Amino acid sequence: MSADETSSTTRRTAIRAGMAVGVGVGAATLVGTPADAAPGAPVIGGPVIGGQVNDAGAAETLLVGGSSANPALALGGTSPMLRLFPTPESAIPTELPTGSVAVTPVADLVIGGRSGRRAYVNTSRWANRTVAVPPVRLLDTRALASYSANVLAGADGVVSGRLQAGRTLHLSVGRVPEASDGVAVGAYLNVTVANTVSGGVLTAFRAGTTMPDTSSLNWWGPNQILSNLVEVPLGPYDRDPVAFAIHVRAATAVIVDVSALILTRPGRGY
Repeated sequence: MSADETSSTTRRTAIRAGMAVGVGVGAATLVGTPADAAPGAPVIGGPVIGGQVNDAGAAETLLVGGSSANPALALGGTSPMLRLFPTPESAIPTELPTGSVAVTPVADLVIGGRSGRRAYVNTSRWANRTVAVPPVRLLDTRALASYSANVLAGADGVVSGRLQAGRTLHLSVGRVPEASDGVAVGAYLNVTVANTVSGGVLTAFRAGTTMPDTSSLNWWGPNQILSNLVEVPLGPYDRDPVAFAIHVRAATAVIVDVSALILTRPGRGY
């Protein structure tokens, strides 16, 4: 497990019994003490030694196995038990191995998520903040060509101005200035259906996930115009990090406006 991590993951500082390297309290008593590891958990690249700077060159230290009762690495005590030293964002790769962790100079945790995509966790008490934005129309299937820059996939499902039954559109909020890469994690949308042909259900959901069996907007007959305010999480789709999806179970025109964003790093990037 890395505690002091550069972009190449070459330096590690491990601690034991609640003492963080650099704190200076009782550090001498930890020199040469291996970090706690469950039996049978191999350490690749050599043991992690408490109270010392561990430099394994280009090798990584990997702890394998363990359980909640017998963890591969156990940290205890009342002092800081694990210190992650900052790495400049420019030195953090765009794709991180899943499960890896780094910290930026402004105290954002950077985590290697699904398929190596990095995700941010803000460590301040203002972890998330809802910010109103000037309303922006992202989609109107009745004039699809005017909004093609926001459509990532599924445009072939729109016929004669209606999204057809069983089809999904993937959309991006990336053109909203406040939704810079890695900042926006959710959006407030005003979703409208028009020119309906029968009763139906619309579902808005995070891109990159399985569509939930839920509804964001219902209608019950032809020629209706109905709308609803929907909060939808954003996720990656293809190379776009701030995407969501719209699925309908009956053909209808769909209009989507964004009125607010949920930011994970408020005050930065907008």
